[in-house]
Amino acid sequence: MQQGVDILFSVAPLNRLRQLEMERLLPYFPSGARILELGAGTGQQARFIAEHGFDVIAIDLPNSNYAAERVFEVQNYDGRNIPLPDDSVDVVFSSNVLEHVEDLPTVLAELKRVQRPGGFGLHLMPTPSWRFWTFLTGFVTAAQAAGLLAKHLVNPPAGQARWGAVRRDARTIAGGLIPMGHGTSPEGISELWTFSPRAWRRTFGKNGFTVLDDRPFGLFYTGAILFGDRIKIAKRERLGRTLCSAVHNYIVEPAPNSR
Repeated sequence: MQQGVDILFSVAPLNRLRQLEMERLLPYFPSGARILELGAGTGQQARFIAEHGFDVIAIDLPNSNYAAERVFEVQNYDGRNIPLPDDSVDVVFSSNVLEHVEDLPTVLAELKRVQRPGGFGLHLMPTPSWRFWTFLTGFVTAAQAAGLLAKHLVNPPAGQARWGAVRRDARTIAGGLIPMGHGTSPEGISELWTFSPRAWRRTFGKNGFTVLDDRPFGLFYTGAILFGDRIKIAKRERLGRTLCSAVHNYIVEPAPNSR
């Protein structure tokens, strides 16, 4: 990755934050559980769970942004129909995924179908705080991307086509200056509400789930992963208490008579 990109755009600090999240989530998984990860991306989190003795099935869309970088077996699915039989998994897990699902009622119904009686769902979702601070840091992101765009016009990154790199930089500039949606909404302002715990509790309830527990995860970061590893975990935890957590954790189960 090009020098200068690491501060704002490198995926490596995000991966390390995700790793920490997974380490803290492991105690939630019952011993010997069969786990479905929805929207597994590269499969990094699924691989981590499997390495700790769990039977993991990972699925994602074939056109996922991470499809070419998979490090674990990830099954393709069509975004609606989960390729598993009824009552086949103990835990359904997702990390920053449900906000991207276009047909959420259908997918949530499918999650109920494949979940065994007594099982539960564990879902991490971005918060309004994440959305707000990502808006603010977007201006910094846009400024750096503008510098990279000029650089890439003359000297494209190794292994990348010039105009592909330029288009990526242009999208980053637009995303930093315009409140574009992160999830299914084309604009991001509404996500200051739709990402709230109250909104997600309502969504789960409308789709036949009971929220057993929900709580902030306690780490602060933005969509730009501003300054990457320059902000240590202990400081991100302190910021999570003052500026609010970037993600919120929901544990849900099918409501009685909803299966």
